Amino acid sequence: MTHQEAEKILADCLALDARQGLPEKLFLAVSTIMPIPNVDLLVLNERREILLAWRDDPYFEPGWHLPGGCLRYKETMLERVQKTAIAELGQEVTIDPEPLAVRDAIRGREDERLRFRAHHVAVLYACHLTKPIVDTPLHDGIRTAGDLKWFAKLPSNLLRIHEIYRDVFERYHLYEEQQDS
Repeated sequence: MTHQEAEKILADCLALDARQGLPEKLFLAVSTIMPIPNVDLLVLNERREILLAWRDDPYFEPGWHLPGGCLRYKETMLERVQKTAIAELGQEVTIDPEPLAVRDAIRGREDERLRFRAHHVAVLYACHLTKPIVDTPLHDGIRTAGDLKWFAKLPSNLLRIHEIYRDVFERYHLYEEQQDS
């Protein structure tokens, strides 16, 4: 690489406002060479049910997942938790400031074809709603990305990546008699 090419790359990078997130192609490129830090939200109600969101995208199998988001440049984890709550739950939350868990989330360790978004450093926070949320109704009998639902026990179609939090789920007795959804 020439000095001029390196300067062009640097100029292009400096022109980005990474606080807004990276352009999708650049984010995917970065995610193939280094772990991406993210936060996950554990939201329980007074009946100790867990709030999950439906996910259906090219990066993970369709299924229920903990609301979560990738950290942006110069953003604290607690800021990302709050922004994720607003984006995925439609409201601010109160956050327990000490994480419940910090884990490596590595998908397809032995599968070199799985490169995009394959390694995260995941930080789980307990969050509390500021106003009630009700289950999202089905759309013509179909779940769509972003639907929310309360579960007394974890569903069988919880994203496999969330197995990293098994000990936390067990602590809240969420594994007994898994239910389908």
